[in-house]
Amino acid sequence: MSSTNLKPGGEIDAYCTSCKADRTHRIIALDRDGKTPKKVECLSCKGHHLFRLTQAQKDAAAAHKRASRGDKSAPAARPRGGGAKSHAVATKKREEDQAASWERAVVGKDYAAFKPYRIDLSFAKNDLVRHSKFGDGVVVTVLDPAKVEVLFRDGPRMLAQARTAS
Repeated sequence: MSSTNLKPGGEIDAYCTSCKADRTHRIIALDRDGKTPKKVECLSCKGHHLFRLTQAQKDAAAAHKRASRGDKSAPAARPRGGGAKSHAVATKKREEDQAASWERAVVGKDYAAFKPYRIDLSFAKNDLVRHSKFGDGVVVTVLDPAKVEVLFRDGPRMLAQARTAS
């Protein structure tokens, strides 16, 4: 975790406790030291939680700890990628790929091809969805019977599905 440019509103990779995966998060609050994120918001599911290190960050910390102790029994960690610059390039490429996927799936489709999004409806992969807030999208993954990931113009969103009124 780099301590440069960490400020509320900035982005950082973290483990999402809702998605159960490493995701990009927006920093909501920093610790008192002003160098460590305290609370973050997942950009995929919009969930708020305390900051958790990604698996790669945990591995790097463990390798650093082994190296500082002089522990030769464990394999040394190999550096991955080129740091912040390669992360920015990868992020930009991922965003461009998502935009291209969204355009191929949505642009030029007939209005009637889109299902209006409602929480009580069920969706399948590649279904076209029209959301009142996020606009037109395409279902990219059915995460489980109650959740789908939909790719909208501004990025993927996790949405609920097949919920009945109790």
